[in-house]
Amino acid sequence: MKYARQCDITQEGMNEGWCWFDGAFYTKYEKDTARELHKTYDEEWGSHDWSDEDIIEFAYDQDVLYWTEWSEDDEDDGWFIVHKPQNTKQ
Repeated sequence: MKYARQCDITQEGMNEGWCWFDGAFYTKYEKDTARELHKTYDEEWGSHDWSDEDIIEFAYDQDVLYWTEWSEDDEDDGWFIVHKPQNTKQ
């Protein structure tokens, strides 16, 4: 399968997900997105007790990130194939 971006946390290919700072960082899963936001912004925002949904919504309102989907019709985007490494026993 071809992918438009690669998640910076899981290293998995992604065709939809969160784009941070206009493309400086990408996250595929909500749980990873929220965890990274808590790790980075809890002290600054006082968001220690916020739900995943609340911190993601606040980050969106602060122009930190947004949700997007990429289509193969987007000719300007580079597309690549992610190969999973095979488990090898030694």
